[in-house]
Amino acid sequence: MLGPQEQGGAGVTGKRPGRVQQIAYDATPLNSHAVDIEARIGWLLAMSRLHHPDARFREGRVFVEALGDAGMPASRSLLSRWESGEIPISYEAMAAYERVLGLDSGQISSITAYVGAILPRVKSRLARPRLDPAQPAFADRLDELVSLAEDGGARSRDWQDLGWHLAAVPHAYLPGRTWEGVCGRLVNELPRTVKLAYRQYSAAAFNLAQVPRAQAYLVGAITDYVADPGAQVLTTPVGLLDRLPTRDAATLTLDMIEHPPTEAVFKVGVWLAAQKLTDGHFTSDERARLDMIVLHLWRRDPARASEDLAELIAGLPEGMRATLVHAATRAGRRRLGYSVEHGEDIVASRARAIASQIAEQARTLVPQEPNYTEDRMLTRLVREAMFHRDSERRHLAALLIASSPFGRAVTDCLLVGLKDPGQSPWMRARMATLARYLSDETHRLRMIGLLDDASEDVVAPLAQGIGHMPLSAMSDQVLRSSLGGELTTSSRAKMYALGMSGSPGLAALATSDTAPDWQRTAAHWWVEHGSAIRP
Repeated sequence: MLGPQEQGGAGVTGKRPGRVQQIAYDATPLNSHAVDIEARIGWLLAMSRLHHPDARFREGRVFVEALGDAGMPASRSLLSRWESGEIPISYEAMAAYERVLGLDSGQISSITAYVGAILPRVKSRLARPRLDPAQPAFADRLDELVSLAEDGGARSRDWQDLGWHLAAVPHAYLPGRTWEGVCGRLVNELPRTVKLAYRQYSAAAFNLAQVPRAQAYLVGAITDYVADPGAQVLTTPVGLLDRLPTRDAATLTLDMIEHPPTEAVFKVGVWLAAQKLTDGHFTSDERARLDMIVLHLWRRDPARASEDLAELIAGLPEGMRATLVHAATRAGRRRLGYSVEHGEDIVASRARAIASQIAEQARTLVPQEPNYTEDRMLTRLVREAMFHRDSERRHLAALLIASSPFGRAVTDCLLVGLKDPGQSPWMRARMATLARYLSDETHRLRMIGLLDDASEDVVAPLAQGIGHMPLSAMSDQVLRSSLGGELTTSSRAKMYALGMSGSPGLAALATSDTAPDWQRTAAHWWVEHGSAIRP
C-alpha cells in the first residue's frame, strides 16, 4: 500500500530495558455485538501516558505521584489495573489523567461518556461523574443547566452535564414547553458540532433519550428539523432515532430508507434500521414493512443492495437473511455472505495486513519510543474503523483513535495511501472517510490538494474534514472556486465545509441572482444557523 521507505516494523515494537508494560487488548470476535470497553479505555489511558511528549510520565511511579498532586490518590498497582482494562476507571480519575497530561478537558472522559450513553452495560461510574440527587447543589445545578439550555447559553460541557443530571433523575418534572425548547435547541445545534463538542452534545442527547418524558419531544424536534427542505446536515440529528423506541421514531427510520432525501440519509437509515432490529424496537407490522422495503431494493438492483444493505441484512431473521445471501452468492457476489458471517467487508488476512501496516507506521510518528512489547489494539481499531461491516463500529473505533496520540499519525499514513494509484476506489473511499474523523490543521494542505480528485467518494469526506477546521482564507478560496454549479455529493460536502467554517462569502451567495438555487438555499441556511460549534 505504501512505499518501502515509509513502512514501519513488524508486529512487535521496540523496547528499552526495565519494566515492560502489557497493553490492553479487546479479544471479542469482530462479528460480536459486544466490545470490551474497559480494555479499550485502558488502552487509551496507557497510550496517552506512554506516548506523551514528557518522557517522565512513562514511569508509573512518577505518574502516580502526579495524579496524587492533581487530587486523585492512586497506586502503581491501581494504575496498572486501570490501563490493562482489568477494572473500570472512574470518571474523576479520567479527568485527573487529562489534567496531569495537559489534555483538553474531556478528550478522554468524553469518549466514555459518549460510549456509555450508547452501550447500556457500561457502568455509570465509568460514563459520568458521581452525582447525588438528594443534595441541594444537584437541584441548583440542574436548574442552572435547564435555563442555559433554554436561553441558548449552554456550551458543549453544559449540555453533557445536563444529560448526566437528567439521567440521574429520569422522572424529574419539567413543563412541556421546557422539554420542547431544550430538545429543539439540542437537535438544531448538534449537527454543527465537531470533535470534542460533538461527543459532549451527543452524550447529552443519548442520555436525554433515556428519559421517558423527553422521548416524544426529541422525535418531534427531529421530525421538524428534517421537514425543512433547506436543512443541510441531516445525518446527525436523525441518528438520534436509534436511541428512541417510539412508533414515530420507527416510522421515520423506515421512511428514510424508502424515500431518502440524500444518499447519506439513506445510509444512516440502513444503520438505524439495523440497530432497531437488534434492539427489538420494531413491531411485527414495522418488521413486515422493512422486509418489503429490503425486497424492493434488492429486486431493483441486487448488486447495489448487497453492498448498501449488508449490515441490515445481517440483522434480518435467519430465513430471509439466508435467502438473500444465497442469491448474492449464486450471482457471484460473495462479499455479502462473508460480511454477514464475519463482520468485515474484506477478507480477514488482507484487513489485518493493511491495518497492521498503518498502525506500525503511525507508531513511528508519535512521541516516545514504546517501552512495551506489543500493541495489538491500535491495529484492531484501525481495522474496525476501515473495514467493519457495521457503520457504528467503524464510527466508535474512529472516535477512539481520534482521542488517542495516534490520530494525527494515522491520518498521515492514510493521506499517503490516497496518493497511491494502485488503490481500489472502494479502499480509497474508506481511507478518506477515516481521515475525515482524524484530520487536523496539520493535514489541511494535503487535503486541499485532493479536492480535485476524480472520485466523489474521496473528495466529499475530505471536504467535510476541512470543514471541521477553523476558517482559512486559502481553503475557503479553493472550496468556493471549485464548488461547481451542479448539486453533487462533493459539491454538497464543499458547501458544508464553507458553512461549518463560517465562510465570509456565504452572505453574498445567499442573495446572489446568478448562483444556482441549491447554492442560495444552502448558503441561506448556514447564514441563519451559524458555523461549527466547538468546545
